[in-house]
Amino acid sequence: MHNLKLISFNMVDSLEGLGLPEAASLRERVETNDPQDREALREVLADDLRKYGLAMVRQKIIVALEQGRVAEILKALPGGISLAEQIGIVFKPVEGGEFIYQGERATIESFELAETVFTIGMMRKLLELRGEEVRAIFTVSGYSVEEVIQKSLETIAEDVAEEEKDNCPLVCVSQIEANAFCRLITGEDLPSEMQWERAAAGRNRKKRPWGDELDHEKAVYYVDGGINGMRPVKSKPAGVSPEGIHDLIGNVWEWTKEAFLRGGSWCDNGPVLLWAESRFENRPGYRLNGFGFRVARTKK
Repeated sequence: MHNLKLISFNMVDSLEGLGLPEAASLRERVETNDPQDREALREVLADDLRKYGLAMVRQKIIVALEQGRVAEILKALPGGISLAEQIGIVFKPVEGGEFIYQGERATIESFELAETVFTIGMMRKLLELRGEEVRAIFTVSGYSVEEVIQKSLETIAEDVAEEEKDNCPLVCVSQIEANAFCRLITGEDLPSEMQWERAAAGRNRKKRPWGDELDHEKAVYYVDGGINGMRPVKSKPAGVSPEGIHDLIGNVWEWTKEAFLRGGSWCDNGPVLLWAESRFENRPGYRLNGFGFRVARTKK
């Protein structure tokens, strides 16, 4: 049993003491990086030694050293980054304070919202990392993860390139499942209606993140005579919110914690539906190929 207390004094010395010949090379890399990075790496190594043992940590370090950067070493270690980051979720901070919610003045705490809705590719990665838990969530309602992925692929617009399909939203997910995935990924629920509307409407009750006019160059929604269907996230960059959050209007409706859907989807074309204040309640167990979700978390 290796003495993990050594790591709390000096991470690299401890690795040398544990007999890792790679430690000297690691020292050269670490000493040229920021002290905050070194401390983060020390904590990760201590945690990984405890969880996974010396052999796995050594192998991870060998692979990571090829990259030559502490950031890459952190990513290579199992405990180095959060599950959200491992599957590609990027969070954007949304400042709290007063704003207009459903026509009334309200106050909200600061939070973070994923810059995109949850995608097919994110689900594939989550399945690789937490397959047993993912399958357990889907068995509650009788859909398998493979069926959900396939139905999502079938909803994509026909002119989307094959290599872009995993960047399209995951749909046919119920509110029950979406909330369970959020809890698995961050330990927190789906975004609340207030959080979603603050992100989409800003502080001053805009109809859409970019302003009031509905614009096909800024959102994915139904167009008569066009090629309709879901599109990759971030495919309408002109519609991004001031905080850097994409597709809040259109592409897919987004489940909230209260089982209301927000934002409109690829199969809608009415301005009232594609509006930050629009909301409709549905059964938490209901699923449709226009329903997706987005992850939120308390501001870090």
